[in-house]
Amino acid sequence: MLNYEKFEKATQPTEKEIEDFVQTDLFNDMNNHMRNVFKVKPKYAYSSCAMDNNIWRGWNIKYQKSGKSLCTLYPQQGYFLALVPGKFFEVKNEDVLIELKKAVEIRVNDLASKKKE
Repeated sequence: MLNYEKFEKATQPTEKEIEDFVQTDLFNDMNNHMRNVFKVKPKYAYSSCAMDNNIWRGWNIKYQKSGKSLCTLYPQQGYFLALVPGKFFEVKNEDVLIELKKAVEIRVNDLASKKKE
């Protein structure tokens, strides 16, 4: 079951409903990482994107700092997708989660260096 098949556009799911749908601690780990390490709050949004057989469609969680996107998480049943500007991750195991965290750190550092210029 895909995200948009589970959650209706008109009703934003709760954090608990999303966690129960994803059914992996990797998702919770990434959300906690974004909140605790980068001190950003999640913003929920609905995407109507039909690309890749609707895999990107449905509710997603955006993390931004100073109006700039750090990453967006797309919950799916048993795993999640993540976009860091310029990179895509299909997070189904710890190794990919580690890569995702590194990519977000690089993104944050790049944004910080551009801000100083």
